[in-house]
Amino acid sequence: MPSPFYSVGELAELLRVSQKWLYQQLNRGNIPGAFRIGSATWFIDKEIFHSTLKAKAQKPQPKTKQTAGSSRHDLI
Repeated sequence: MPSPFYSVGELAELLRVSQKWLYQQLNRGNIPGAFRIGSATWFIDKEIFHSTLKAKAQKPQPKTKQTAGSSRHDLI
């Protein structure tokens, strides 16, 4: 039975980002459905993560200029 959660490695591969970047986003609270067990083990709920992204994709986004230092990944 497949797990209902992504590991950091699985989600980094899916998003095509580095694990370092993903850990930064996790620690900032920018990944929907993410929670930590203990002090180091992160889990990302697949259903919450995907439903949040789907809702964001369906919502019209204002056109904004990319500024220096901003991320190309806006997950929330």
